[in-house]
Amino acid sequence: MSSFLTEPESKFLERTRVALTNAGSHAEIKPLLASFGMDETKLNEGWSLYEKAKTSWENKQKEDAETQVASNAYHKAYEELESLFKRHRDQAQIFFKKQPDFLILLGVRGPFPSSYNKFFDKTKEFYMAIQSMPEIQEKLTLCQITPEVVADCLAKHQALLSLRADYEKEVGESQASTQSKNAALIELKEWKDNSDSLAKIALYDKPQLLEVLGIFVRS
Repeated sequence: MSSFLTEPESKFLERTRVALTNAGSHAEIKPLLASFGMDETKLNEGWSLYEKAKTSWENKQKEDAETQVASNAYHKAYEELESLFKRHRDQAQIFFKKQPDFLILLGVRGPFPSSYNKFFDKTKEFYMAIQSMPEIQEKLTLCQITPEVVADCLAKHQALLSLRADYEKEVGESQASTQSKNAALIELKEWKDNSDSLAKIALYDKPQLLEVLGIFVRS
């Protein structure tokens, strides 16, 4: 819910739709509103703002869904490669315990990478080192880290980079859609607040009709 609204956005949009519909079709309300300036032109202006806000809101829902799908795909692939890399890294550290130079070449000295960018760098460094150094590759084949396994992990690494890029793109689009939606809702709310005030004046002697427009009146 947007901070400038006191109700869920979907409820506000529906309440506005009902108010506009009834303001333009109710036989008693329509002329009273028109006499105070809320004529067909003003109502059309309200409808235009409503359609803009509704479209922006629906686009935001769509962008959020696409972001979630991209997030799921990225994190699933990340966890898969992370599990493989941790296993292979641990095996290499055990295997080359007495050969620290190999550990340096493999980039497995120090803690396991915690940030995604360091993880990307370290996984590539590790598997590229195995692939490009026959002596290391031959030894690690004994740990079932075969050339085929290394090639598969490098392919997974490349796919993960693409998924990360797609995820960040969707996040950016979702943020942009949030800004557009909020701007449209603010514009509609300002119009709605003004029209509600005008309706309270126009229907001052018939407060029961205000409820037809969704305006609560204390008895």
